[in-house]
Order: sequence, then structure tokens, then C-alpha cells
Amino acid sequence: MKFIKSISTSIFTLLLCTACESDLEQVTYSSENAIPSTLSSLNDSYILESKNASQEAFTLTWSYPDLGYQASVINALEMDVKDKNFANKVILASSKTDLSHTITVSDLNSKIMTLLKVYEIETAPIGIEFRISSSISAAADTLYSNIVSTTITPYEGEPEYPAITLRGSYNGWDFTKSQKVYSVNSDNIYTAMVYFDGKAADGWKFCGTEDWGTDNWGAPESMTPEQSLVTLVSGNGGDIKAYSKNSYYLEFNNTTGELKVSKPHNSWGIVGDHNSWGSGDTMMTLETETDENNKFQYYLKATLDMPAGNKWKIRPEEKWEDDIAPGAVEGEFEDAGDGNFKVSEAGNYTIKWYFNKVTPKIIVVKNK
Repeated sequence: MKFIKSISTSIFTLLLCTACESDLEQVTYSSENAIPSTLSSLNDSYILESKNASQEAFTLTWSYPDLGYQASVINALEMDVKDKNFANKVILASSKTDLSHTITVSDLNSKIMTLLKVYEIETAPIGIEFRISSSISAAADTLYSNIVSTTITPYEGEPEYPAITLRGSYNGWDFTKSQKVYSVNSDNIYTAMVYFDGKAADGWKFCGTEDWGTDNWGAPESMTPEQSLVTLVSGNGGDIKAYSKNSYYLEFNNTTGELKVSKPHNSWGIVGDHNSWGSGDTMMTLETETDENNKFQYYLKATLDMPAGNKWKIRPEEKWEDDIAPGAVEGEFEDAGDGNFKVSEAGNYTIKWYFNKVTPKIIVVKNK
């Protein structure tokens, strides 16, 4: 009886192993047999203009790759200067599900200007290539789609938008050193993130001109602390003192006087592989500078050591609500392609976040 039972067990095990081997054979990935994505074509050329910064430049679409079996694939939309073999590729989008990506004029222009700087190319009409890279794991070969190319004429400098300044104790009430809110669509709705550096409760106002005429807005007679919605008074309002956090996101309608205040935070810091994505973020401090166009700039800055391949993000108060990812900013940085920033080389880095812009900008510099 034991002998028969032993034979039955052996046969069952053999059948199970055979079935497993058969299944494995069915799902073995072969880059030679896999069919890569097909990327849609573009117009022959595009001219980017700063006045259209917030508008769509174009939309790229692609098909899902066929690997011969169902698998979780990450598709990344890559861009680089033509004939550079994607040596310094910029990742525009990365997703397991999306099959299209729309890029704005401002974002596209910023990324092209970054590439021109990398290759030390003067600003001029430039050939740009796009492709889709599809990967299932680090151990498997990456599939690449067809390459789509076009000629794009970028513009220099940042686009100009209608703006209203914030004058207050935080900047000595100096009009020339004010943070701003911007009307992207010229529709009387002005928005931006602002940082008061501990002086929000000392008072501030909106001001549309350098003088203190009627083109300014202040507090009504009564406000509650941290009031999220308030109608400001035009011309003769008081100093706004109802807020005590360091940073806020403001939305102001200068026609109705309605002010919406959200995303209150006291600190921002750098989190990532270097601190195991836990506590102990490297805190950012408020700095100012005058840029090459003689414009006064506010930014948050952090300097820290990071190992090779380090992925990181900016987040407020060591919490994940309102964290900052590559898709929300422009500038000079490495995009990991998975919603995180990245540095490829180990070293000491300075990170500057120019938050008070229509499209915030992040500059990452390796110090040593």
C-alpha cells in the first residue's frame, strides 16, 4: 500500500513539474519575437512662442507593445536632439497604462533649452527625436518603438504673464522684491505658491501697481485665523494678518476680490533613498537672487550628499500630501521616470526650487 502511494505521489509531482515547465515556456520573454510600440507621427516643424506658453504644443500617441503574453510594462516617452542616439534623453512621461501624452509649449521649450545647454548648441531651429522605451524588468531587454522626428524652434527666456504682487512684512513692503500671483489665461484669476518665511501674520497685501492707489486689495474688518475663502477689500483694506504658516497656494480673483487660500505648510524638505524615504528630511531654506535678466527671484534651497542612483522628492513637513514630482516642474534635473527625481552619480548636490512661478522650476547642481 505504501509502495502504491509512493508511486502516485511521484507521478503527481512529475506531472506538476511538467505543467510548471510548460507554463514557464509559455511566458518566457523574447525580445526577438516581441512587437514594440508604434509611435504616432508629428508635423514636420513647430515654432514655439512665449505668448502661447500655457497652450498645448502637440500630443503624442502610441500603441501598447505585444510581448506574446500579458505582462506589466512600463512605457516611457523619451526625447533627445536628433542623431544623438538618445545619449541625454529626457523622459516626458512614464506609465503602465497611458497611451498618449500632451505637452505644453512652456514645458517643451524648457526641456529643449536644457538639451541645448547640455550639447552646447545655440538657440535655433533644432531637430528633435522621440521614441517609446518599453521595459518589464531590469533583467529583460528594453523594447524601443520607431523614432519620430520633427524640427522645433524654441524661444529664449521665460514667458510673461499678467501679475499682481504681494507686498508685506516678509519683503519690507518693497515692490521690487515682491513675490507674485499670475494670470495664466489673462482671465482675472491669479495663482501661485508663496512663501512668507515666518512673517505672514505680520501683514501683507495684493498690489497691482508700484504706488498705493486704488489698485490694491487688503483685509476686510474681520477675518478668522487661516480663513480658506475671503473677499478682500479694494483700495482701503487692512493688512492681511490671518495667516501664520510659511507657505500657501493662493488663488485671487481681482474682479470679485475673492481669495482662496490652500496648501498651508511650515516647511519643505528633500526625502529619498538617502534617508530610506523616512523621517529626517533635509530641510529647505528661503533664498533670493537677481537673475541674468535683472529679475528678483525667490527659491527654496537644500544642499545634501546623495549616493549614486539616489531617487528623491520634495515634500512638505515630512508628509506626502502636496509632494513635488518631476511632472509638476521644469528645469535642470534628472527624471527617474517613475514619479521621482534622480541623481546618477554620488556626490554633494544643491537643489534650488523656484516655487513662485507659473511653472515652478528646479535646478540641481553637483558641487563635487
